[in-house]
Amino acid sequence: MGKTSYHFDPHTLIYEEVKRSIGQTIWAVLKQLIIGIGIGVVLFVIAFYIMDSPREQQLKKENKLLVAQYGVLSHRIDEYQKVLDDLQQRDDQLYRAIFNADPIPASIRRPGFGGTNRYEHLLDISNSELVISTTKKLDIMTKEMYVQSNSYDELIGLIKQKEQRMNNIPAIRPLSGKDLKNVSSGFGPRIHPIFGDLRMHTGIDLNAEGGSPIYATGNGTVESAGWEGGYGHCVVIDHGFGFKSLYGHCKEMLVRPGQKVSRGQKIATVGMTGVASGNHVHYEVLVKNKCDNPAKYFFMDLSPEEYSEMLYIAEHR
Repeated sequence: MGKTSYHFDPHTLIYEEVKRSIGQTIWAVLKQLIIGIGIGVVLFVIAFYIMDSPREQQLKKENKLLVAQYGVLSHRIDEYQKVLDDLQQRDDQLYRAIFNADPIPASIRRPGFGGTNRYEHLLDISNSELVISTTKKLDIMTKEMYVQSNSYDELIGLIKQKEQRMNNIPAIRPLSGKDLKNVSSGFGPRIHPIFGDLRMHTGIDLNAEGGSPIYATGNGTVESAGWEGGYGHCVVIDHGFGFKSLYGHCKEMLVRPGQKVSRGQKIATVGMTGVASGNHVHYEVLVKNKCDNPAKYFFMDLSPEEYSEMLYIAEHR
């Protein structure tokens, strides 16, 4: 039953019932309906956009926790990366140097990633920048650890070969005797004794009487034994592991190509063949086909004091 309205008549001093038309009644109903809808919309907006539901509050709390965890993870990855960088530096500058292994190139240590959209699937999540940055750090470190693990596997293989390696490395002088002053010319730039111009002397010259024995300085295989231009009669031994030794100006060669030799075995005699001004042996040590100071490899048959003196003589003659 609809609500009845009354109006007070001051002349008659009585309340009279107010009669409404159909239009007024419809308008009154619509007005109440509009106000109700408006209040409902406002309450909906407040509930949906301003006030969070319990589920939304829980999700926001979980999201904050995930952001915090990603931040901690990113920081830990940075700390682990510092440790890995130190291991890589030690590996290249110490461990691999001990076994004369080449450092691992930076292009392999720091590998790139294929594809330009590797992390595209992470762009739509909240805090995508932090997530992508952390994921990228983890991917990079994972690849670097794989490379480092392979490097250690290689070093383990070199350690297992240590005994053979030590037997093969040229580690004694090619002449007998303890005379350290028989060095006529050391390693490095020098004025050529015959041509008179400045040239790089790629070995060390050791004086001895003609016909004195020349010994292999490490186990290996004779790579060549023949005439080599200015070297005259020359023997080259391949010791493996990247090492070779060369013996020039020989009078006599006592080995042939392909022959296995051992450290201390007589392979030739001292002469002055080729471009030479007197009897001596020109001795070279090549590491990965690059000449190195041979005096550095006389450590096996010299005392520490003699070794230091030999290095000094070889560098100043």
